[in-house]
Amino acid sequence: MHRRALWSPMTPLAVRNKETPVVKRAMKYGLAAAATAAMLVGSGGFAAAAGTGTMHIVEGPKVPLPKAPGNGYAGDAAASAKCPAGEVLTGGGAEVKAGNSYVARYNLSASRPIGNETWWAYGTNTDPTDAGTIQAFAVCAKVTNLDVVHTP
Repeated sequence: MHRRALWSPMTPLAVRNKETPVVKRAMKYGLAAAATAAMLVGSGGFAAAAGTGTMHIVEGPKVPLPKAPGNGYAGDAAASAKCPAGEVLTGGGAEVKAGNSYVARYNLSASRPIGNETWWAYGTNTDPTDAGTIQAFAVCAKVTNLDVVHTP
C-alpha cells in the first residue's frame, strides 16, 4: 500500500490519456508537471522530448521512514532527487510507501523544488509498529541554446 502525489484535476485529459511509456511512468509517479510538460514540449509531447534525451525523470533513493517513537510523536524523513549537471529541474513529485500497516498513518507532508536542480519531499509516519519509505522524483531537462527571434 502507498500514497503518492496524484494528478491535479486541472491536468488536461489529453495528457492523462496518452499511452506512451514515458507518460505512463510520469502517471505512475504522480508527476503532474511532467504530464503538463508533455503539452508544452511539442506535438509529440513529453515522450518525444524523452526520446531525444531532452527530458527525463530522475528517481531519488528510497529513504526509510521510521516508525513512530511514541509519546505522540511521528517518525519522519526527507528525500530528494537531483538533476545531473547541465540539466534544470522542470517539475517533480514524491511517493510515500506504507509498511505492513494502515496507509492512513503514512503522510506526504511536503513536496517542492529546492533551487533549480533538486526536488525535495518530507513525510511522516504515525504507525508505532511498521516503518515505511519515502522517495522523491525530479523531472529534468537539458539546457540548450535557443535562437531568439526578434520582431522589428
